[in-house]
Amino acid sequence: RAISSSGSRFAKILIGDPTDPSCASVFEQRGHEVDQKPGLSKDELMKIIGQYEGLVVRSGVKVDKDIIEAGTSLRIVGRAGTGVDNIDVPAATSKGILVMNTPGGNTISTAELAMTHILALARSIPSAVASMKAGRWDRKKYMGSELTGKTVGIVGLGRIGKEVAGWCTKFGMTAIGYDPILTDHATRAVGIEPVSLDELFSRSDFITLHTPLTLDTRNLICKENLMKCKKGVRIVNCARGPIVNPQDLLEALETGKVAGASLDVYPTEPPTEDLYPLIKHPNVISTPHIGASTLDAQVRVAHDIASQMCDVLEGGEYVGVLNAPNMAFARKSKLSSYIKLGEKIGSLHSQLLGSAKVRSMKIVLHGPDLAVSEMTGPMSAAILKGTLNHLLTQQVNFVNAVGLAKELGLSIEVSFSQEDPSGYLNGLSVEFEIDGLLNGKRSIAGTCMGNQPRITSIDDFTISFYPSGNLILLNNPDIPGILERVSSVLAKSDINIANFAMGRVRQGGTAMSCIKVDGTVPENILSNLRSISGVRNVIPVQIQIGEDPSFRIEEEIHQGAVYGTPLPADKPVNPEFSSGPCKKRPGYSLQMLRTDSLGRSHRSKLGKNRLKYAIEETRRILGVPSDYLIGIVPASDTGAYEMAMWGMLGPKPIDICYWESFGKGWYTDAISHLNLKDQTREFTVPKYGLLPDLTQTSPESDIIFTWNGTTSGVKVPNAGWIRDDRTGITFNDATSAVFAMNIEWEKVDVTTFSWQKVLGGEGGHGIIILSPRAVERLESFVPPNRPLPKIFRMTKKGKIDKSIFEGSTINTPSMLCVEDYIDSLAWADSVGGLKSLIKRSQANFSVVEKFVEKHEWIDFLAQDPKTRSNTSVCLTLDLNEKQVKKVAALLEKEAVAYDIGSYRDAPPGLRIWCGGTVDREDVECLMPWLEWAYTEAKSS
Repeated sequence: RAISSSGSRFAKILIGDPTDPSCASVFEQRGHEVDQKPGLSKDELMKIIGQYEGLVVRSGVKVDKDIIEAGTSLRIVGRAGTGVDNIDVPAATSKGILVMNTPGGNTISTAELAMTHILALARSIPSAVASMKAGRWDRKKYMGSELTGKTVGIVGLGRIGKEVAGWCTKFGMTAIGYDPILTDHATRAVGIEPVSLDELFSRSDFITLHTPLTLDTRNLICKENLMKCKKGVRIVNCARGPIVNPQDLLEALETGKVAGASLDVYPTEPPTEDLYPLIKHPNVISTPHIGASTLDAQVRVAHDIASQMCDVLEGGEYVGVLNAPNMAFARKSKLSSYIKLGEKIGSLHSQLLGSAKVRSMKIVLHGPDLAVSEMTGPMSAAILKGTLNHLLTQQVNFVNAVGLAKELGLSIEVSFSQEDPSGYLNGLSVEFEIDGLLNGKRSIAGTCMGNQPRITSIDDFTISFYPSGNLILLNNPDIPGILERVSSVLAKSDINIANFAMGRVRQGGTAMSCIKVDGTVPENILSNLRSISGVRNVIPVQIQIGEDPSFRIEEEIHQGAVYGTPLPADKPVNPEFSSGPCKKRPGYSLQMLRTDSLGRSHRSKLGKNRLKYAIEETRRILGVPSDYLIGIVPASDTGAYEMAMWGMLGPKPIDICYWESFGKGWYTDAISHLNLKDQTREFTVPKYGLLPDLTQTSPESDIIFTWNGTTSGVKVPNAGWIRDDRTGITFNDATSAVFAMNIEWEKVDVTTFSWQKVLGGEGGHGIIILSPRAVERLESFVPPNRPLPKIFRMTKKGKIDKSIFEGSTINTPSMLCVEDYIDSLAWADSVGGLKSLIKRSQANFSVVEKFVEKHEWIDFLAQDPKTRSNTSVCLTLDLNEKQVKKVAALLEKEAVAYDIGSYRDAPPGLRIWCGGTVDREDVECLMPWLEWAYTEAKSS
């Protein structure tokens, strides 16, 4: 029954249901023999199935236990489609037969049908068409419902559910979803709001079902759950018929609780007579299970299942396998060598059992790469395969290993530890609970050095050897001369020792030795070894692992670290960690922006209202005092800040505080372009990472500073150093601080920022916020001999031009960028406003902080913990400049993190954006990749 390890070979395939000709064509082109015999009875199929190694079906042929038992040569059953309700998967698994489907083949066709049902249901299309064909003109009768502004609840967020959600949002709908497996983080990443099932029922105007049929989903749409829904809800089912209780749905339609239902699937197909009252209801649309019935889908699934089966039969990659562990994850994460290690530990364990029996197995996966849930299945299967192939007469493979263990009553427990107790980066330990052994337990641990599996301990003995070939394990006294006596016995019998390893608990006590020899050792030679004084427990072991070609484990390229550097298990969903422009909000989509202001004048009533709304929402969310003015100005933060400097600096002494490149730019502006050198004092630091003593500034001077140094990662911890009785004006560049740090408005008179930073907006537009003191300065001071460009002018006839702060911009803004900014403000409000944004950013920073604390090779550029930015997090590495650049390049190449190299004027390092639009889960995923890239760069 085993899947042969002989590599590529031709197979005989039976196609049991009608399929597109491309299916047979693919098999034939790749050298396999194909018979097409659709329409066979069960008895007819059972008589011939033993000839075939592969069987292709759709939904017609029932591949039950009898068929599987009769398929003595059967290795793979392929379903040209998604559902495998017609295949006895447990029976196939117990026989080591792969079951696979083409889960993506019907995605588009089924999703399109569901969307068609939603639209038809919203506008009563079928009834209106029937009315016209009957010669009636019932225009007023068919009053529909728009999708825009409605909420669609999606139950099941697999490929089809996600596709439908994407289309619904493009219609202007809000998509909420429930999936028992998909994480909230992954749900938000595709633009769907994760909710509980009860919340989905209570909020949805439309509910569309895209979940498989399970014990939990059977009769999901029932009287109890329908009572939780809005009155007038509409329900679409293009998934599985039994998900809907037909009698309860009919009753809800009759009472008006459900306004309409659209069904493509039914509890029994074809529908039985008892279903026709529902099907014929005037508010029900019915189609005869046509979700996959497009020419495109039929061609696609036929071609795909044949290609997938050929790949398996020919020893290549596997796709769509349903009843075997996800070995693809191990390959992708470069952990295949640990699969080999697990199988070898299982093989070693079983050969050390002797006549004893194993009762249970405890597996511990150690280390940041191996200790992930995705490795549970592959490692369990590998260890069991290695174990059971020595204990059972039938061939055990990755498909049937877990099922056979259950039949034997062997309990398996898998746990995780982020650190390997022996100090390796990753490691594996397997403990057997054993009947017949004195202490009842035996534990074997190992790791991989490069791509080579290695045993590191057996029970209390620390011993290091490669588990391959012919080995002799024995216990011996830790005394001089014992190795000579053992080797002498072997040498006299012409048995060559290839390698030797020994481990001991204490000097002079009992030791364990592992001797690798060339060839098998006869029993009489083993008896001679046992006769050596003090030598006991002499056990021959043969480690030869046969591989299933469907799960072929390729040799991995050693990446240069001492013990190898496997790629981390997970990548950030969004690798955008740039410090400007910054990451868009979670779930962002251009299609979700309002477009009615596009192509309109910014001076039109609509345009001015949208600009004014952006100003008002900025004030509300940031908590800007009501007597402060807020304006949208050109040229991003730079334009806003220079507008203030050019219009207000001059009448007072100036204290300029800077500790990185952008702050230094404001100093250069003041002394070189505004010619204010004689009245300007400079407060700076000798190197990046420090903050000048801001308390030395004068309350009688105008003070120029940045709240957060974007290129140094050094922020102002608070504004306590700014005097309340100051006579000067404070100029606050807050572009990488606002929406992520608490700005003390009473301390600042001019605040500027750009949309492209903390909320991930678009470039080219800035915000300027003026206190009453700043307005007074503008109205009382006219800079002498300083012509102001039009875009810098904030006054008219000596008074503040209030229209600028009410939506009349100085020059033409991009209304698309305005709508983008409003969208980001709406998102900020939806997550809890300013407090939640600050909390999100601080949580992101905390992830980096904990990582830095654990690793000596990385540190913050900001030396004082109180001044460390929680947005633009700047890091140094113990690498040279070329190696640091390689770290950033490797992360970008792997699509893990984009644009995180330090700013050109800053010391070599990394700069990771941790503002509120970044999800904490993405920062957590990034951290192991930093270590991976560092190790790669260091080794180069």
